[in-house]
Amino acid sequence: MTQSLLELVESDEFAVAVSQRTGTPAARHLANIASEARLGLDLLSRPPVGPLRPDQRVLEVGAGSGVLASIMRSQGIDVTALEPLIPGFDFFGAIRDELRERAPQSLALLDHRTAQELDPVKDGRFDRIFSINVVEHCKPLDEALTAMASVLAPGGMMIHTCANYRVPYDPHFRLPLVPFAPRATARLLPRLAGDPIWQSLNFVTAGDMRRIARRTGLTVTFTPGVLADVTNRLKHDRAFAERQGWAGRFAGMLARARILGLINHLPPTWLTPMVAVFENPG
Repeated sequence: MTQSLLELVESDEFAVAVSQRTGTPAARHLANIASEARLGLDLLSRPPVGPLRPDQRVLEVGAGSGVLASIMRSQGIDVTALEPLIPGFDFFGAIRDELRERAPQSLALLDHRTAQELDPVKDGRFDRIFSINVVEHCKPLDEALTAMASVLAPGGMMIHTCANYRVPYDPHFRLPLVPFAPRATARLLPRLAGDPIWQSLNFVTAGDMRRIARRTGLTVTFTPGVLADVTNRLKHDRAFAERQGWAGRFAGMLARARILGLINHLPPTWLTPMVAVFENPG
């Protein structure tokens, strides 16, 4: 089922159908969604987070079109998919409509609340909480992560992979940012100010993750080797490489010059993207 659902999302026929619903080309969006689904499955299968078991409750924050949650559901995982559908991501609805017609037995239901609305009394506790490229869009950041922490079961883990704005680069717009003052970039590029995706960014850093972990009583570690994973994706994941544009080509040059390998030895809290793993000691 995993492979067939991914194959469906990546098929030309599916891209044409979604394009007809939206009136805009959908193939690149679908390739990106499939690519991130594979990334999520890989992250959740690695120690110390995975492999996931059917007896665990799992929460995906920012499920988008629900492709990854649907794959997990087809594997027997008890998954709750949170997706408030913020402005700038309207194509998710068209993808879900097409999935509902073609693979209704696999489609995971979406909970349209924000992360800040999570409540341990109403929602219970989750053994695993995760997000893929979502935390940088959670505003206010402290409220969102605190609410997630409140529904994390004792002994549970949550894993978030997202941009680290200690590094002055934004992957959404493939832009260098003003160092240590990323919001000031919009003063230099006024077109950013009215963009809904730019407005959604909270410019989270590894320092923010550590601060919130201390305040909520969780421990947090940052996965090393993430830049090496990115380099590997640039080589083997065409959709991901195309999405990076000039930055991907520049990273490729650094890799060929063996400079990227040296950068990868920097502390993971000073690299982007970052993977933060929170644990609830109970």
